[in-house]
Amino acid sequence: MAAALQLGGSILPDDSRRHIVLISDGRGNLGDAVAEARLLRAEGVRVDTVALPVPLGAEVYVDRLDAPKTLTQGQQADTQALIVSNTSTHATARWYLDRTLISTAPLDLAPGETTIKQTVKPSQPGFHAVRVVIDPVRDTYAENNLGEALIQVVGPPRVLLVENTTGEAASLESALRSTGIGTSVVTPDQLPRSAADLAAYQAVVMVNIPASSLGADGMALLQASVRDLGTGLVVIGGADSYGPGGYAGTALETTLPVQIQLPQDMQKPPVAVVLVLESTESGTGDQVLRGAAESVIDQLTPRDMVGVTNGNMGTIVVPLGPLTDKAAIKKKIEAMGLGDPPSYSPDLSAANDQLTKTTASIKHVILFGDGDAPDRDYQSQITAMHGRGITVSTVAIAANSFDAATMQAMAGWGHGRFYQSNSLSDVPQIFLKETREALKPWIVEGRIAPQLASLAEVLPGVPLDAFPALTGYVATTPRAAADVVLKSPQGDPLLATWQYGLGRVMAWTSDAQGRWTAGLLQWSAANRFFGDIVHASLPQPGDPALQVETRVQGDHTHLLVTAPPTSGATVTVNALTPDLAAAGLILSSTGPGRFEGDLPTDQVGSYLLHVSESAGGVVRHTTTSGLVVPYSPEYRDLGTDVATLKAIAQAGGGVLLSDVSQAFRVTVPNVRAALPIGELLLVLAILLFPVDVALRRLIFRLEDMPAWRAAVARRPTPAVPAEATVTRLKERVDGIRAARAAQPRAPKKPPEDPTGDLLARRRKR
Repeated sequence: MAAALQLGGSILPDDSRRHIVLISDGRGNLGDAVAEARLLRAEGVRVDTVALPVPLGAEVYVDRLDAPKTLTQGQQADTQALIVSNTSTHATARWYLDRTLISTAPLDLAPGETTIKQTVKPSQPGFHAVRVVIDPVRDTYAENNLGEALIQVVGPPRVLLVENTTGEAASLESALRSTGIGTSVVTPDQLPRSAADLAAYQAVVMVNIPASSLGADGMALLQASVRDLGTGLVVIGGADSYGPGGYAGTALETTLPVQIQLPQDMQKPPVAVVLVLESTESGTGDQVLRGAAESVIDQLTPRDMVGVTNGNMGTIVVPLGPLTDKAAIKKKIEAMGLGDPPSYSPDLSAANDQLTKTTASIKHVILFGDGDAPDRDYQSQITAMHGRGITVSTVAIAANSFDAATMQAMAGWGHGRFYQSNSLSDVPQIFLKETREALKPWIVEGRIAPQLASLAEVLPGVPLDAFPALTGYVATTPRAAADVVLKSPQGDPLLATWQYGLGRVMAWTSDAQGRWTAGLLQWSAANRFFGDIVHASLPQPGDPALQVETRVQGDHTHLLVTAPPTSGATVTVNALTPDLAAAGLILSSTGPGRFEGDLPTDQVGSYLLHVSESAGGVVRHTTTSGLVVPYSPEYRDLGTDVATLKAIAQAGGGVLLSDVSQAFRVTVPNVRAALPIGELLLVLAILLFPVDVALRRLIFRLEDMPAWRAAVARRPTPAVPAEATVTRLKERVDGIRAARAAQPRAPKKPPEDPTGDLLARRRKR
């Protein structure tokens, strides 16, 4: 309602009497409609309200679910839910702990409030969601039939270990457990999909995980949890991580202390790639495919090696060798014929034989086809190739969903990338993209002696002077704010760390599986080394000195934090909302050791709060808490709220109308409006224009006054001489006589002429 009033006031013209009529049930749960109406009244807008009657049927809802905020591992919690009903009905209550049904009980609800209780015992440390769902026989809205609360179980550090395939991180898991760090091992598809689930772990350790396995949502979740909740993050390298793993330009790269960029002075090692091509079953399509293969050759250097098979049962058209004569290789590609094999195994075997013989740091296969080869037993073959350091990417063109799934699985087994397109015109760009991502010299191999580059106490229990040599790592570039702990002789980061938001991130660019760290894994301090890396990423444990209380009120939650009284202390709340957005709030001090504020909670779901108290720029206490908005508050208060509508009308200078037609009979405040006078000014300008011209053209001087006076003075009429008058009279008489003489005379007596007498009298006078 507040937003509606604001919008209505903004579109009313200022030069008219303004009036707003709000027709509503009065059940607003966002904004402050009374305050908005008061502002409108101050601006000269009258606000009236009309109560919209809302029929209210049988309704049952969960008003709230109370549960303890924290538990010690091994404790049980007594939770209780308050159920409100306006009718007598039967219902069924179901209790869930972390989405697992733990109890079902029938209920007989009477009008009014009913309290039900349940005991829960979450076992693992972290956040656990307790939910109650009721199913009444008589009910109108189902949206408000649930309640939810979060319980934090505090225990020893618990780390989520993510491995790409089962058993891949077994050695690292053993190393962490030996240092007292509890681990839960999952694959990327088992990674928690919500912040509340991920908050059960103090840190996440990723072991050689490509970006494609996490997905955009998974990387965004990791980024938000580290930044806003203080969750630790450790990224262990390998051939499928960092640059080769496609981290560039992702949310995960933003979180890391290193950038996915090659050092400017890095010497590019040779790479080896075999193109396994299958006919597109059209001459034009095959020609496009040959052109795409030639574009790959153009992207490589003479030190790189390329081989090509044509889909004819493992026939090698271009044997794997250096690109010393690109023109000759292109001629072979242009002249080759392409087959439609019943199985990709012969071509994959040929590519494997060719690549195994090379010493290139990057060995890669790009398979192009439609996926319709009936032989589906590729997993063991491609897995064995990956064990020899060969990666496989696939490109599916015009493939149905089943065949495309097979091609995608092949890329997964080969730790490569999968591309799908229904247009041959996309093939050249796909090949170029794969060349840029897969064949860059990310991997640096050789004997590498790590060097200490920082005095940070990240590895307190590791004898760095006896650190064993490595045989490889993934090249990256450190960020300006990162702290590089260990570096290679070339200056590239091996172990780097930085603070990202509230969380600590560690990046180890070598591996933990033995490909480049065989000597390290056999070292007596290896377990301590990896344990210290993970320990450095762990956030500070929850501080019992901070007590957090929450109370949901409409579209916001009132927070009350009590802390030890400290002079100049400030309390900051960093919240992670259900859509993974960040929200910050600085609480106001309302008493010694008492801080309060309102946090916007206009979304339905779980909110995780990181509360920290600081004084003098030093953080003294931190803790993490959670709250849940189970459903929109509009389903809590139903019917028509006449009191709120009256308050809005009173604040807006109006009344609560019983009928909409009354809105046209109320008195609306007058308003002063400006009228346009442009036409009047135009007429006045036209009239004054001649005057303006005259005033500028005429010159008035004192010497000219006699002349002006004489010019305007009235002159007397001159007298006419008598002789002139008599002469004119004679001429007139003579004219009359001549005219009469010309007329014929009648035979009667002429009439008497008075002219002679007149002339005689005139002469006499």
